[in-house]
Amino acid sequence: MAETNAKFLKNAWYAAIWAHDLPGSTPIAKTFLNEPVVLFRTGDGTPVALEDKCCHRAAPLSVGECESDGIRCGYHGLKFDATGACVEIPGQTQIPPGATVRAYPVVERWNMVWIWMGDAAQADDSTIPNYFWLDDAAWKAANGYIPMQGNYQLLVDNLLDFTHVTYLHKNTLSADPEEAKVPVKVERDERSVAVSRWIFGHDAPPLFAKAGGFDGKVDRWQTTTWLAPSTLAFDVGCAKADTGAVDGDRSEGISIWSMHLITPETDTSTHYHWAYVRNFALDDDKMTEVLHDGAKATFEEDVVMIEAQQERLGGISFDGLIDINADNPPIQMRRIMDDLIAAES
Repeated sequence: MAETNAKFLKNAWYAAIWAHDLPGSTPIAKTFLNEPVVLFRTGDGTPVALEDKCCHRAAPLSVGECESDGIRCGYHGLKFDATGACVEIPGQTQIPPGATVRAYPVVERWNMVWIWMGDAAQADDSTIPNYFWLDDAAWKAANGYIPMQGNYQLLVDNLLDFTHVTYLHKNTLSADPEEAKVPVKVERDERSVAVSRWIFGHDAPPLFAKAGGFDGKVDRWQTTTWLAPSTLAFDVGCAKADTGAVDGDRSEGISIWSMHLITPETDTSTHYHWAYVRNFALDDDKMTEVLHDGAKATFEEDVVMIEAQQERLGGISFDGLIDINADNPPIQMRRIMDDLIAAES
């Protein structure tokens, strides 16, 4: 069996939970980067993330109860504030030295609660990716969450490889096998990889044809930028062929941000937050439903394949497998991550 000991980049912001999925009165148990975490909100709505293990007898705090200024353990009643300090123990007035649990920096931004799993002193919220369209009145988001039984980098690999679209998503995102032959442009720096291509004069893929009402040939754009450690923003869409989209005029088409906010749960499981965000038909609930259901079906096709891939791999190593040209962007991503993790270590 392949090696399973994944290494993660700790000093980085990860998507923890959609803001609307974190209620004000119920603690939520999550695991991030192999570490159990409890998420909750204080009485004023501020999100909090603590180690999900009481310092007394290791009971999960997530089975306790939220209070206005903290969380109370459901086993012996110890209460912890938002900093992780124990502030109350039933039956005694003295708090023992060291009665704390780890607190993780969290920030609510772009309708997402972000968590920092590394050194809290290095948590700079200005480095949270600027995905403003997830929380902007000029855009309408259809979003969701998929728990995936596979290593997070397998999903990033998938999203950086455009050729799989032709074969895996032929009922939603690809209408022509020839699309797989269209070359891509790849750019990288120390913390990102960008992949882009234009597809001219092809039929609109089924989901876009339905959303945009296209009945003829279209020009289609696909651009994604991966940012370390694991978020991807796709600028995708199509317009009627030869109407100037390639020169910047998208007035005869539709534009969508396809968002993928990916967080390792364990070595071989992943939190997959996704969104389809549009700037057209903002008040059309039916359009939101069409895009939500189409995107969800598409991304679930990815997840089914990745989970099968993970089962065959056993661990996280590609030892004994071959690379092809389409693997260039994922390979670049993995090299960047290896360098960042090595530098952090």
